[in-house]
Amino acid sequence: MLNFKGAKMSAPNLVATFFGKKISGMLLISFIAVLSSGCTPTPPDHRAQVTAPVYEAGDARNGEKLYEELCSQCHTLRPGSNKKGPQLVGVYMAPSAQLKDYKYSEAMEQANWVWDANTLDSYIEDPEAVLADTRMLSDPVPSAEDRQDIIAYLSTLGRDAPPVSEDENK
Repeated sequence: MLNFKGAKMSAPNLVATFFGKKISGMLLISFIAVLSSGCTPTPPDHRAQVTAPVYEAGDARNGEKLYEELCSQCHTLRPGSNKKGPQLVGVYMAPSAQLKDYKYSEAMEQANWVWDANTLDSYIEDPEAVLADTRMLSDPVPSAEDRQDIIAYLSTLGRDAPPVSEDENK
C-alpha cells in the first residue's frame, strides 16, 4: 500500500475520496441545472375523453376477448405506452394520427379520418385494402360480427368510470 509522507490517507482512499466528491459535485450541479431550467417531464400523450355514446351494435364483452386475441400483441390500453401500433384508449370517435408520441405512416397522417364505427369497421376488415401504405399489417378480420364486437369494446375505452351511488357504497 502506498502511503504519502505526512498524509493521513492511503493512495486508494485518497483517489476514492477525490472522485467521490467530484461525482457528487457533478450530480449536484446537474440537479440544480434541471431545476432551474423549468423542465418538467412530458406527460404521456393521450386522446381526449370519449363523450360519444357507447357503440351498441356489437357485444363489448366479446369484443374485449377478441381485442386480447387479435389486437393486444401490437396495441396497448395505456396512454404513453405504444407498441408496434398506437395505444387505443379513446380511439373511438377520435381523429386519426392524433398521438404525438407515436410514429404513424405518412398515409395515416394524411388520411384525416375520424375513428367512427364505419371507418373502424373497414379498417379492421382489411387495413391494407383501405390504406395502402398503412403500418398495420395484421390479418384481415372477415367476420362483420367480430368487427362490430371489437368496435363496441373500443367505444367503452377512454371514459370516466360511472359514478357510484351512495347505495352501492354500503
